[in-house]
Amino acid sequence: MKFENKFVLIIVACIAIYATFLFISDMNIIYEKISTFQFSYLPLILTLVTLSWIPLFLKWNFLLKNCEINLPIKQSILVFLSGPAFEITPGQVGVLMKSQILKNSSNISRTKTVPIIMLEKIYDLIGAIIASVLGIIILGLNFYLIIIAIVALTVIFFFMYYKPASKLFFNRLAKTKFFSKYIENISEFEKYVEKSTTKKISTLSILLSVSYWFIMAGAAYTILLSFDVDIFSYLEILSIYSTSILLGAISFIPAGMGVTEGSITGLLTVYGLDLSTALILSVMIRILTLWYSVSVGFIAAKFSGGLSFKNDNLPS
Repeated sequence: MKFENKFVLIIVACIAIYATFLFISDMNIIYEKISTFQFSYLPLILTLVTLSWIPLFLKWNFLLKNCEINLPIKQSILVFLSGPAFEITPGQVGVLMKSQILKNSSNISRTKTVPIIMLEKIYDLIGAIIASVLGIIILGLNFYLIIIAIVALTVIFFFMYYKPASKLFFNRLAKTKFFSKYIENISEFEKYVEKSTTKKISTLSILLSVSYWFIMAGAAYTILLSFDVDIFSYLEILSIYSTSILLGAISFIPAGMGVTEGSITGLLTVYGLDLSTALILSVMIRILTLWYSVSVGFIAAKFSGGLSFKNDNLPS
């Protein structure tokens, strides 16, 4: 199935989920809330979402250069921006299409770029966990959630920095049917994993990832303000947003559809919002953050050649 068709199916599924959310809401509240949206906030919201891509691009470019992959800035930007279009797949595995783009356009070995792309997402995950933990502490939520987050970080760092475990993990991963298509040389793959996980590289990459979550939380906070909802602090929204995105990501559902929106809704209602209002706000947050990014990604993928491959090149 072509990626365009998969994209259409995901959009249809998303519309169905959002329609279900709105169906169980009070239609009077829906109309009332939508009518209160202040369009004067829209440029600021989209600006913040766009600015959030800067630390992620810096990380992407930094990881490439660290592995001696030097791309023209225009190509690097286009490949980077195409990422969100491919991330709307289970577990975001479709993002490996960036490796295929670089293989086709610049003849760069996928063995060199796959570890970069994988670690790019791992650093994003670490950043989300850190942002979530900060929010959990601020919100005074169940202490066990902090323990779970710390355990998760410990496991991730263990497999990244304990070489026997790291080698075993990535070797087994590389031998799976899906990843074996992208990795031609195991020893070379291991070399680039090691180059991308030094303390200096990891520290900078994680800081850039955390910066992304802070900016995106600012966009989500502004969306609430645009609906005259000002009962939350910025740090509370940071926790709600990052935790919800994290839950959506580990669900392995494309784009975390339903799980992320449901998590945002649930956490908003904990603080006194009625269910209908919380549902509307969760949908609007996702439209103006995720789906704005996906739309830009789809356009970038067209220009980068990411949508011109044969079907057998597309992740299933």
